[in-house]
Amino acid sequence: MKSSFPRSAADQVDSTHTSGVAEASTTALAPHEVRRALRISVVEGAVATVHISITGAIGGSVFLTGFAMLLGANSFQLGILGALPFIGQLTQFVGAYLEERVGNRRNLVLYGALSARMIWALLLSLPFLSFLQGAQLLVFLIGLGLTYALNGIAGNAWMSWMSDLVPPHRRGSYFGLRNTIAAVAAMASTYLAGRTLDQFREQSNEPLGYAVIFGVAVLAALGAALLIAQQAEPPLQTHARVSLTEMFGAPLRDRSFRNFAATALGWAIAIGIATPFFNAYGLANLKLSFATMSLMSVVTSAVSLVSGPLAGQLQDRFGYRITVVGCALGTVILPLGWVFATPTNLFPLWLNVIFAGLFWPGLNQGLANILMERAPATSRGAAIAAYGALTGFGTLASGILGGIIASLVVDAQMAIGPVTITGFGFLFLLTVLGRAIMVPIFWRTL
Repeated sequence: MKSSFPRSAADQVDSTHTSGVAEASTTALAPHEVRRALRISVVEGAVATVHISITGAIGGSVFLTGFAMLLGANSFQLGILGALPFIGQLTQFVGAYLEERVGNRRNLVLYGALSARMIWALLLSLPFLSFLQGAQLLVFLIGLGLTYALNGIAGNAWMSWMSDLVPPHRRGSYFGLRNTIAAVAAMASTYLAGRTLDQFREQSNEPLGYAVIFGVAVLAALGAALLIAQQAEPPLQTHARVSLTEMFGAPLRDRSFRNFAATALGWAIAIGIATPFFNAYGLANLKLSFATMSLMSVVTSAVSLVSGPLAGQLQDRFGYRITVVGCALGTVILPLGWVFATPTNLFPLWLNVIFAGLFWPGLNQGLANILMERAPATSRGAAIAAYGALTGFGTLASGILGGIIASLVVDAQMAIGPVTITGFGFLFLLTVLGRAIMVPIFWRTL
């Protein structure tokens, strides 16, 4: 495999119909190129995870929530923070369009992800920009939204790329291994970042602590970009040029894909109504330190070291349906760990932490593999974009709804036996109900 960059996006567009591109699109990768690309992807996943786990680029993080609270975010704004990933899922359509026009997924992943991650070089400086006169939170939300937008373009191309690169019969075991190694990186980076931030907080210099840990995340992003540039890309399956309407409408006419995407939308709503508030509840209500919350994340990742590869093997052997449904069922009661926990009794929360590491890796990995399997081969990029837009809409709607409810119940209390439900705890009960409703729907549609 050549180590130089592929041609630019503009060059690719201008030469779409030339014989050179036609020849490139029909030349398969050699077996040794595939093996090398898979090895590089494992390492790249670990390096990128350092950035992701600190900045919360996927699924949020305690540091992202804490930084927003440092900038003055209230309950409703935390809900907006949780809804922002919708922007990235919507721009997956842009990624699919560019993939169709350019035909070079590696460039889309490389430049999209790197641009998104470099924005953090600006965001980390916000607490020190006093001339903004209180507008730091607004700038932060706008900048974060832009990172999600660029990550959406890159993520769509990456899913399409990996769908073609990883042999179908190896997807479960391969991504189980890749996710396990990434989990090790997440454990180390999350815990060290938490300890570092607590030390700066003890010195009454929390803004500088965030600048340090987010600075490390930016350096990790640069390392991941260097690895992506060395990874081979399989030839993109070519087909006749179609209109945008046809490009995005075709996947939804596939019944199997459409049913799966609709189910994933329901799941996104069920979990998204509470997701933005777990970390805030831990910091504000349970009085947890960043080190403690980071340690909890480490424990979850440690459990996933075992459960991730096991889930991959179970998927390869028994199929995705049984594994995904079983894992979804296991996540139903996890939010109750937050409800039952108190500042003086964190045992229920530690149970949540352990079982989250057991069930979430198999669920997330299984859904990603099902997406790769059900996305029509001739419109894979558009199918992934449609899936992202639908689930992103669920994230947006549930995040905003959760923010509204959180604002209404922030001071509310309700006693249920010996347990007192307060504030965000009402949202945690709602997500339990939503997850329970979705489990049988998963069984019917997967």
